[in-house]
Amino acid sequence: MNFRVFLSENRKYIICRVYDPMTTDTAVAFSREMDRLSREHGIKRFLTDVRAAPNTSSVMENYSFTQIEMSELGLQKDVRSAILASQSDRSHDFVEFASRNAGFNVRLFDDETAAIAWLEQ
Repeated sequence: MNFRVFLSENRKYIICRVYDPMTTDTAVAFSREMDRLSREHGIKRFLTDVRAAPNTSSVMENYSFTQIEMSELGLQKDVRSAILASQSDRSHDFVEFASRNAGFNVRLFDDETAAIAWLEQ
């Protein structure tokens, strides 16, 4: 899995950049790492950059991830999470919808400045 998780320069949010097509296995792996850093540093803002990573998982796989696996992982629900996708990439739309339906504060953006502004509110 080709991704990198790190703290933003100002230490206000955690960044995950995904470099290969997105699968639910990739999402599980980086979600664990982001949650670990969040707890370690007390940061409750996430920016997941998937502009180079179209979602290749099926609707059912995405549904299972958001409705079952995210809860089983014990991920925090009081986190604000921005997904940054390419403007022409609609493959992450269902993940935003299903994540919000599961009680997570997730919002999809195609503009990095807007995503960061929302995280820093």
